[in-house]
Amino acid sequence: MSAPGRSGMGFVATVREGIAVAFDSLGANKVRSGLTILGVTIGVLVVMVMAAVITGVNRSFEEAMAPTGVTTFYVQHWDFTQGGFGGGPLDEEEPGFFRNPPLDPEWTRDLGRLPGIQSAAPMVELNRDFGPAYEASVGSERVEISLLGVGSDYLEIFSGDLVTGRWFTHSEARRRAAVVVVDSAVAVDLFGQLDPIGRDIRVGQGRSAAMFRVIGVYKMPSNLFAGLATHYVWLPFATADKVLPIWDRTISFIVRPEPGVDAQAALDVTYARMRQLRGLEPGEEDNFAVLTQEQILSLWDQLTGVLFAAMMGLSSIGLMVGGVGVIGIMMISVTERTKEIGLRKAMGGRRRDIMWQFLVEAATLTLLGGAIGMLFGGGLVWVVNQLTPLTAVVPLWSIVAALLASVLTGIGFGLYPASRAAGLDPIEALRYE
Repeated sequence: MSAPGRSGMGFVATVREGIAVAFDSLGANKVRSGLTILGVTIGVLVVMVMAAVITGVNRSFEEAMAPTGVTTFYVQHWDFTQGGFGGGPLDEEEPGFFRNPPLDPEWTRDLGRLPGIQSAAPMVELNRDFGPAYEASVGSERVEISLLGVGSDYLEIFSGDLVTGRWFTHSEARRRAAVVVVDSAVAVDLFGQLDPIGRDIRVGQGRSAAMFRVIGVYKMPSNLFAGLATHYVWLPFATADKVLPIWDRTISFIVRPEPGVDAQAALDVTYARMRQLRGLEPGEEDNFAVLTQEQILSLWDQLTGVLFAAMMGLSSIGLMVGGVGVIGIMMISVTERTKEIGLRKAMGGRRRDIMWQFLVEAATLTLLGGAIGMLFGGGLVWVVNQLTPLTAVVPLWSIVAALLASVLTGIGFGLYPASRAAGLDPIEALRYE
């Protein structure tokens, strides 16, 4: 430790010396310093990887919602944003699900004729969350599927691509034709290399099973959730309502305003008409829900916010471990350099200079751990991108937050040792053996 004059060390010199001493300490106390760095490394790595994964999932969810357009909204017989999102099979505790009466598919005719509304169509998804799982089979080949009963304009709303064949027409939907569109996974599992167009598949089990003709193979819009959601079969809603045991509480409406129409105006007329169709008097509580894309995205943000809180908790544990290590290694450093501190104070060294030097030393150790954590975190993000369907994206704020957290950990946990060093009595320190 150099001996400054009575004017004290400059800030730059203090920082420079603190960094140099930190690296000397790192070389002299490899195990203690390594454990300190390891804790901070783990904390920063968790922040980076979790932030990248959450950001990637959020972007994929937004991409999954984007094809329907920001003005498209949904009419549900209950507000699922109040009872959970994707929570699995429903039970009697779900608010409104069993209390509210189901929607009548015929109401979409009224909604479609409202001013500013381009189309309104019923939609139903039949999967294991809403009853028994469905099967599609061809001979001895069987595959578990999710069924979607939709309108003939489904492609116009949700986009995606037809790999081969076509979508069912309005005429086929109206006359309840026994036609289906399957996704690529179902086509491969049931038909292998054969062309599925024009071939029949059996959907359902036992007496509720029915035969359908495949007229198209559909590929969902490219995003994470399309990659995870496979084995879907689409058929006209009216056909599903006719030949399959639909649970009426799973029916919803998808409403699309005309281009250029104010979204709020479309929402208002739909909401008012739904209250009339429900027979609700002024002041009566709604027994249905009109949900916009923004509301669904807001709910999704709440769910990912929980993941973010968990991320902060996990990273805090690593930083705490590193912080405890900082206190230990810095207290040892103060003890080993007691005589030097006494000499420096005897020669006019200021309390703040000594304190700054020890804080810079502590911050350097934790910043080094943070930098290593960022390198490993970046490597893990690359692995996630290469080996999984998720596109993990490292947001800039996570890099800044990780570095800042590592520095603040060093400063915060280094305050006590630094204060202890700065407060040493010079005479007692010079006598220390």
